[in-house]
Amino acid sequence: MKILAGALAVSLLALAPVKAQEPHRVLNDIPGARESLLRIVSPRFYRTLLISPVEGWIVVRGQLAAGTHLFGGRIIHSELGGAYDQLALDLANNLVVIGYPHVELGDATPTILLHVLIYRIKDGRLAVSFAHFDTAGGSQMRYYGCDWMAVEKPNHLGEPIEPKNLQPHEPRGPRTYALAVESPIARSRLPRATASALSHMTGTRPR
Repeated sequence: MKILAGALAVSLLALAPVKAQEPHRVLNDIPGARESLLRIVSPRFYRTLLISPVEGWIVVRGQLAAGTHLFGGRIIHSELGGAYDQLALDLANNLVVIGYPHVELGDATPTILLHVLIYRIKDGRLAVSFAHFDTAGGSQMRYYGCDWMAVEKPNHLGEPIEPKNLQPHEPRGPRTYALAVESPIARSRLPRATASALSHMTGTRPR
């Protein structure tokens, strides 16, 4: 059974407090997280993420291959005893990159970082994944599409949370999602109608 985005909003708003001895780490403490998630989740969910304690953080580093996929992915940061390392690697291996202007930027194989953030929610955990370029100008790129999320409950495998809206031809699967990117150079060369459409793309919306 697929979990709808509306159930996520209710669960996340009831985030369980972290243990007293654990540091109170939030989204602002994760490099690249604020800008990467800004346009790929709903505004309401984004505001919740900004103040919610991050229980675990896993990072995979890889290179862009053939303009659309990641290769050579490896874990460079692992927490929670490695319990989510395979999930992060699967998401990295299945990531689809859309719109990277390798000709304009002169780098056909830039580095990409894929993150998995783990949040404690009522009766379980929430996994949130996003990716971004870790290369010159990466912080100036705008990222679009829908993030990947799943809810994990005791004695129950993680159920992916289905986005309410997907763009045409945006790939999606149990451990697959798209990273759509718009660089400053590409943005200046986009037809106005295309640029306008991109600027209005949204991610998962709570009901």
